[in-house]
Amino acid sequence: MNIKIRNLKEQDLSRVLEIASQSFSIPWSLKSFKNELLNPHSILKVAEFNGEIVGYIVLRKILDEAELLSIAVKPELRRKGIATELIKNVLNEVKDSVKTCFLEVRVSNNEAISFYEKIGFKKAGLRKKYYLLPEEDAIIMKLDLF
Repeated sequence: MNIKIRNLKEQDLSRVLEIASQSFSIPWSLKSFKNELLNPHSILKVAEFNGEIVGYIVLRKILDEAELLSIAVKPELRRKGIATELIKNVLNEVKDSVKTCFLEVRVSNNEAISFYEKIGFKKAGLRKKYYLLPEEDAIIMKLDLF
C-alpha cells in the first residue's frame, strides 16, 4: 500500500471531519481542528492513498513532551499500517526535541491499546471518567523517545 503522509491543510478538514465522525462517539469539531491548525505547537498530518485522504493525526508539543491528541483511519482501511505510518512520521519529526509522548485511550478499546503497545507505548496511569458517551476511564500511555 503506497501511503503519502503530508501536512494537513484547511481544505482537508471536511474529509478529516468525516473520518473523525466514523471513528469516535464524540468527534472533534471543525473549530477544534482549526484551533490546532493555528497552534504553532501542533502538528497535523494526513495520510493519502490514491489521492484520497484516508487518515489523520494531531500531535501537540509542550516543551520536551508531546501528546497524541487524535488519530483515526477510514474504517475500511484499518489494519493496513496507515496509523503506524502516521505515528512514525510525527514522532520522527519531533524526535530531536521531545523526550516523551503521551496519549489517552478508552480502557475498553483493546484494539487501540494493543496497537499503541506494539509501537512501544506503555501504560502509565488512569484518568477516571475521562470519556463521555459512554462514560469511561482513560488509560494514560507514554512512549519514551530517548
